[in-house]
Amino acid sequence: MESTNGKIFHRYHAISFLTSILAYLYSTFINSSAAKWGFSFVQIGLINLLWSFVYAIASITIGHFGDKYGYKKMIIILYIYMLLVSIVGLVTFSPTMLIVFSILQGAFFGTFFPQVEGLIARSEKQIGIDPPSVTGRFTISWSTGNMLGVAFGPYLTVRARSIIFLYGLVVSIAIITIVYLDSKKYGNLIRFKPVGKLKHKSSYEVLKDAQKMKRLRLEYRIILLLGGIVYTAVLADFPKLISLAGIGLQNAGFLTVGANIGVLITFLYLQFWRGWVGKEGLSALLLSVIPLSGIVAFFAKTPLMFFITAFVAGCSYAVPYTFAIFYGLLSEEEGQGKQGAIHEMVIGLLFGIGPFLGGIFLDKVNSVVGLTILALLIGAVTYGIQVAFNFSNKGKTVVR
Repeated sequence: MESTNGKIFHRYHAISFLTSILAYLYSTFINSSAAKWGFSFVQIGLINLLWSFVYAIASITIGHFGDKYGYKKMIIILYIYMLLVSIVGLVTFSPTMLIVFSILQGAFFGTFFPQVEGLIARSEKQIGIDPPSVTGRFTISWSTGNMLGVAFGPYLTVRARSIIFLYGLVVSIAIITIVYLDSKKYGNLIRFKPVGKLKHKSSYEVLKDAQKMKRLRLEYRIILLLGGIVYTAVLADFPKLISLAGIGLQNAGFLTVGANIGVLITFLYLQFWRGWVGKEGLSALLLSVIPLSGIVAFFAKTPLMFFITAFVAGCSYAVPYTFAIFYGLLSEEEGQGKQGAIHEMVIGLLFGIGPFLGGIFLDKVNSVVGLTILALLIGAVTYGIQVAFNFSNKGKTVVR
């Protein structure tokens, strides 16, 4: 990504990319193993609910430690811990060990992502990079990684499970080394020479209105918690649902990855077109992908329609995610690590609530119609929340 004036991405975007591959390899290993061992949809939802609760608690309690003790120091400590987690994964051959592994990996990812979010947000703010470019490049870096993790996780779980954990061990050692040497040379923040266009300031009136930023931050964190439910249900439940449709479990990732492709394309689009910033009507139109995901799910009977359903579900997650991280990490008065921790707490809860609710609806209806009903209900609640924030509670929102 070199240019005559500098770079677009730096090594911490690469670390986010590699960690995202790891996160989705591990989560798909959990869900594919559960499907292989005959877990019901509700049981798959429960194991996701358990590790996501740990993820959320870790995010809100330890996730902001980088603000106090140093982001790079925390990343090194966490990746030393990840060496242990990967070894546990290597010896996970039973449902009981799968639960233990899911808890351990949830604690890592819930703590790690706030550190790297805070490090990037604080460092790039000091460098003078335009705020939307800060959040946009970060989301692109991890969303490209998750495609690889989701696509190959089920295949490797069935065909060569040890490769998943060997990757975890190798990446852990590499990142510990890279971050240690970088911290010795450059201290606690990132030293990075960006291309000139990253410093071109965007002029958004909403960024000057602290109270409205707070309101939008809370509004879209709540909507993100709802909007990503179908996406996370798809990631957790599709391996079993696809295998029940007569498609080999090892191929489930190549259909489920449609969700992550939808995430990436949406991120790219909303990064380069920012007409939605501060405009609630336009944002509401973009949020229509949430009920649309339910309509498409009704027709998920073939490999192509499974892929398309996953794709639209990914869009229904990426739209509110973009809004939430934009308004959340661009806080002027609070630590970026704290904002990252709150954001990741929401993500953690989402990755538990979605599979659990999805499991209930799928078990009760015994088909993808359950996803249709769930998505339409969520769409209605989402619009109800947006109306409430913009009319009933405008100017009166209590924020964290």
